Amino acid sequence: MTTLTSLEEPFEALDRPVTLVEAFDRVVARRGDRTAVRSHDGRISWTWSELQERVEAATAGFWAAGVRRGDKVALLMRNRPEFYVVDLALVHLGAVPFSLYASSSPEQHAYALGDSGAVGIVVDPALQAGLTGIDLPALRVQLDGDPAPGWRALADVVADGERADVPPLEAPGPDDVVTMIYTSGTTGTPKGVLLSHQNLLTCAEATLLTQSIPAGTVTVSWLPSAHVGDRLGGYAIPLYQGFEVVTLDDPRQVVSAIVDLHPGYFYGPPRIFEKLRAGFDTWVLGLDEADGDAVRAALARGYARVEVEQAGGVPDAELVAATDADRRDVFGPWLASVGLDRLRVCIVATAPNPGPLMGFFHALGVPMGEAYGATETSGGGTAARPERIRIGTVGEVSLHMELRLLDDGEVLLRGPQIMLGYHGRPDATAASIDADGWYHTGDLGSLDADGYLSIVGRKKEIIISSSGKNISPVTVESAILTSSPFIGQMCCMGDGRPYNVALIVLDVEYVRGWAKGHGLADATLEQLSTDPRVVAEVEAGVAAGNARLNRPEQIKRFRIVPGEWLPGAELTPTSKMRRAVIARTYAELVEEMYA
Repeated sequence: MTTLTSLEEPFEALDRPVTLVEAFDRVVARRGDRTAVRSHDGRISWTWSELQERVEAATAGFWAAGVRRGDKVALLMRNRPEFYVVDLALVHLGAVPFSLYASSSPEQHAYALGDSGAVGIVVDPALQAGLTGIDLPALRVQLDGDPAPGWRALADVVADGERADVPPLEAPGPDDVVTMIYTSGTTGTPKGVLLSHQNLLTCAEATLLTQSIPAGTVTVSWLPSAHVGDRLGGYAIPLYQGFEVVTLDDPRQVVSAIVDLHPGYFYGPPRIFEKLRAGFDTWVLGLDEADGDAVRAALARGYARVEVEQAGGVPDAELVAATDADRRDVFGPWLASVGLDRLRVCIVATAPNPGPLMGFFHALGVPMGEAYGATETSGGGTAARPERIRIGTVGEVSLHMELRLLDDGEVLLRGPQIMLGYHGRPDATAASIDADGWYHTGDLGSLDADGYLSIVGRKKEIIISSSGKNISPVTVESAILTSSPFIGQMCCMGDGRPYNVALIVLDVEYVRGWAKGHGLADATLEQLSTDPRVVAEVEAGVAAGNARLNRPEQIKRFRIVPGEWLPGAELTPTSKMRRAVIARTYAELVEEMYA
């Protein structure tokens, strides 16, 4: 058993608020006339002072509507500036706002509303149809437009507040619940994770201090607010430090939105960066031979520098000068064209991140680090400081936190970022947090000599072959995924079987770019998935990935599945793979590979 403790560092860079309300008030006082939040479509732009005025009005409105301290209120809305008004107003009241996923079914919405005991719901009209046929709380508020029967317009709720005699409100404390986030339910019934002001603010502090992100930094709120990643990166951190948040109401457009916004702080799952990497490869394919050769030579120099730095060495002056010039003159125009040229911090989280993907972006000069955490840890746990990122790891234990590895490799975390517990589930809480306060993540990890953590898989997802070999599917998938730009997604299977097989999904962006260059611009994904040249490229990628694996881990057979796995279907709303769903959906195809 190994235990690591992160020593607390002096908070010279930040004045430490103890609640989200206090953090908000301090930012308003410091940056009142600066932009707080704006929508990507240009519909709304509010300064911090303007946001505060709207929050105060909405606070009175929800009080007049009967919302009181401790009440649960559901929010079903896209990423838009009004979320900050509604959520902060409820937080000021001491109520507990929680978000529903737009991609969830009516049955899933009904479960969350019933389990939470919500007294109210605030809905974006564009998502209202997802509530059809289910029992709803008495207070039903519609953000804008003409309210449907049984619903009230937010403007009317606010107007009632202006006429109400609202008494002085008790300020929330650091240990009060600030939000509830439902788990994705990959291994059972979703559970409501109760997070306190202290939980979120401690995690925000740790991120800001380790990453040195200044006030005024532009960031994009694009992950669902029901996802801890956006609750932290698009909400708590910006409120703490005073970022300029740009909301994007369609997460599928995030890659194109980055082109417009040039954020200084950006976070997301590996899939987003894989799409950007595929775009780079497509760009190179479109260059003439001489320019393409120049880019590939620059990339080789970039990799050479990264290899020396990652080994703890100091690149020679000639290589540094050459790669600095490459990053400015060769890669700079492409980075600017995709909006990555102003990044101060780039964090990959929410899913396993293949090391070669990070190596690629480091070769281009992009400061990409990886963080690790869970909803139950407020999204935090470990992080990589920009000046000492170690590719292939998720960094070091976060400030104020402790990390322990059990003898079987399970990762445990303890500290002020750990949740208060699961709503109404003391049994589940006790099963996750032991008597000494350690949260059992269910993830398997390893630590190097310097305390950097690597995640090797999920305890419950370990494949045990018919010969008794223990295999992490994540390890296998990472090796294959990073071996060919043609492979976008894959699922390794082999539990109780004599060998491993894989279902593979093509990388849509890369394959379409390849198709255009090979006279197949009109070909469908289904047609491309059976094209002999594409199949051969995937086969070569599988072979290359297998060469990096030991024999029991290797993929013996695979099938290409047309289309793309998406949240709400093969993926959870947080983009985690639903392995059981995939196994059921493609059961016949899997059996064919074992025939």
